[in-house]
Order: sequence, then structure tokens, then C-alpha cells
Amino acid sequence: MHAERLVPPVTLTGRYVELVPLAPAHAAGLLHAARDPEVGRFLVAPVGPTLAEAEGLVRLLLARQAAGSDLPFATCLRADGRLVGMSRYLHIDPENDSVEIGGTFVDSTLWRSPINTDAKLAMLRYAFETADAHRVSLQTDLRNTRSQAAIARLGAVREGVHREDRHLTSGYYRSSVVFSILAAEWPGVRRRLETALERPWSPPAPDAPSGPEPSRQ
Repeated sequence: MHAERLVPPVTLTGRYVELVPLAPAHAAGLLHAARDPEVGRFLVAPVGPTLAEAEGLVRLLLARQAAGSDLPFATCLRADGRLVGMSRYLHIDPENDSVEIGGTFVDSTLWRSPINTDAKLAMLRYAFETADAHRVSLQTDLRNTRSQAAIARLGAVREGVHREDRHLTSGYYRSSVVFSILAAEWPGVRRRLETALERPWSPPAPDAPSGPEPSRQ
């Protein structure tokens, strides 16, 4: 795997979204995108209810980026530049040609839209076709059946459950459902995702401004 291609700056462009390198100025936009409590309900590292917590999460992820373990992105709509979520590569493992896609969330007003599929296609394409990964994994909370269904729709294979492997800040021990896609499976997964994105779609108008300007939350 070409691990040097999983270091900043990397920008990924899909049909509807652009994944841009995460920056401190994105904190307020992330806070707005995660304003629905359901968005962060099952995240290991939620954005938090305050701007200070959102800024703290961005600092944490950028520190992990500097250490070489993560490559985080802000997810923006190409149509108007609106910040609508976040995702990242993590557990970058060049020795085993493996990387994970995780830490993903999307504004709940865009659930059941093509946004998550489009972002995942861009990230998977880059991982397999540019970074030359052999294996891409994805994980989600065992309680999060919506996320499990979304990952399965990508064409990922469900491998099993890591029992109580994440100790959350709430004190809860989360069990994680593990999925993966191998390089040999990628062409079929790519065709599946490209076909799903052929349906026409237009993004809804924003309900409030989001971006680097301060949030009232």
C-alpha cells in the first residue's frame, strides 16, 4: 500500500460531495451538521453539544493525522459548499496494506440521500485505486442497526462482532460490528455504488447557515 498517499493534503471529489482536509475552521460547521442528537448517538467520538467540544475534536483528529494514524475530512456539498458531515481514514496500516473508513456522520436532514454512498465511493476508490490498499474495513456500534444496513448496502462483507471493545466516555462498553471489502471485491462494489448513484437527486436548501462562523450552540 502507498501509505504516503494517505497523508495530507488529500481532497476527494464525488458526484455530489467534496471531502476536504479537516481544518480548525470547520468546527462550527461540524457542530451544526451534528445538531440532531441522533447523529452522534453511536459515535465513539461525537462532535459534542458545544463549539468548544467541536474544536477539541478537530484538534484531536488533527493530532492523530500528524501521528500518521488518521486522515480526516470534512464532507461538503459540491452544489453550494455546505458542510454536511465528516469522515476519515483511520488505523492506516501499510505493513498489512489495510485501512479503515470510520468516524463518519452526515447531517440527519440528508439521511436516505445519496450523500453517504457518494462519499464512501470516493473514499473507497481512493483507498483501492490510488493508495493500493488490499483491505478496507468499516465498523459500527452493534446497537446501530441503521448504520449496519447502510454498510451492508455498500457491498461490504460482515465479518463478526468485537465484543465490548470500545469504552465510551459515557462509561458504556460498545460492541463493534466489523465489515470489510477486499481488493478483489472492489470492482463489483464500485459498479454497485455507481449504479446506485445514477438516480437523479438535488440537495435540499439549507435550513440555516453552516461554516466557520461561530455557532450559537
